[in-house]
Amino acid sequence: MRYVLFPRLSALHAENCGIAILNPGWTHPSRHLDTSVVILGKKSTVEIDEDGDTITVTPDRFCLLPAERNHRGARPITEPASYYWMHFSTVEPPIVLDEPDALAILNNTSVVKARLEDALLLPTEIELTHAAVFSELFHDLLSEQESPSFTHQKFQILFRLMMIRMNEYVLSEHTVANRIPSHHSLVYAMIETIFEHLCDPNFSVKALAAMMEHNPDYLGRLFKTVMSRPIGVYINDQRVHYSVTRLVSTSDTVEKVAHECGFASRRNYIRQFKARMGATPSEIRLRYRMMHITNV
Repeated sequence: MRYVLFPRLSALHAENCGIAILNPGWTHPSRHLDTSVVILGKKSTVEIDEDGDTITVTPDRFCLLPAERNHRGARPITEPASYYWMHFSTVEPPIVLDEPDALAILNNTSVVKARLEDALLLPTEIELTHAAVFSELFHDLLSEQESPSFTHQKFQILFRLMMIRMNEYVLSEHTVANRIPSHHSLVYAMIETIFEHLCDPNFSVKALAAMMEHNPDYLGRLFKTVMSRPIGVYINDQRVHYSVTRLVSTSDTVEKVAHECGFASRRNYIRQFKARMGATPSEIRLRYRMMHITNV
């Protein structure tokens, strides 16, 4: 496995992001980019050849394509596929490391603190056990890109936060000092359970607590401490985010999208959607079909 070192974390610059929604027969075009790309697999498999090495994009896999390298589709896809993507630039060129050189850094806490104070070190492919956390971060980036806040810095900060969390994930696999605290592990388990039952309109905070075999008040306090929002709000946030994907990738009616995304009624769905997105589902569907989506 190869790793990539980005020397200036504080100078990483997010360019743009989106959701690639791909049909059978599509092949990734040949490119030589001056930006790096991070990808989070969402559906099915896409194989990308990068200077002779195959990068396999599958659900819950994080992939990294560093700048100044050639990549193209290894073969046409055979079934519908999708993934999140983000292009970003760096002040200094990324450095590709062989696995022994990368592990010499990752396996030593003192070296990590010295080398990664203002840098990132990531493998080109990572199988995620808590992919829902990173899917949420991509959703936040897409929402910020679509409806920017008063400062462009928010988009950049969200991107750097995602990359920092990815590096923390990698470090947790190598150094005991960086293991995820137990209470964070419980919250990540809650998030995984939420995503497993997201489309069930009968799924609730009470049901989640029963599945986790914990007191609902305790889980509520813990979740809010770590995620900065109540569980119920988070569930509706993710249902709305998921519904955006359904809106842009299908021609289903708003009522059907609402039902398939876990909302008990069309009226409640539109209310929750508009409160978060600042527009109706129909309006967002039109915007997303015109901006930042690869659909071929």
